[in-house]
Amino acid sequence: MSRRDPIVEEVRKHRAAIARKYGPDIGAILAALEQEPDDTPTVTRPPKLLATRRPKRSSQSIRRPNKRMEPTARS
Repeated sequence: MSRRDPIVEEVRKHRAAIARKYGPDIGAILAALEQEPDDTPTVTRPPKLLATRRPKRSSQSIRRPNKRMEPTARS
């Protein structure tokens, strides 16, 4: 049991109309779509800004705590 989606139904309706008009000829369908005026609204959004990454530290500059947390055998 699947629900009927109105958007899918509309797409199928338009696809059937195009198939009745042009048949299975893909070239004719593409030529007709290229000649059709593109007056449909297009949604545009501003680009997302990527976070700037800090450069990786070299292995020589590893940050360590100022004091040791636990005594070691060497101390």
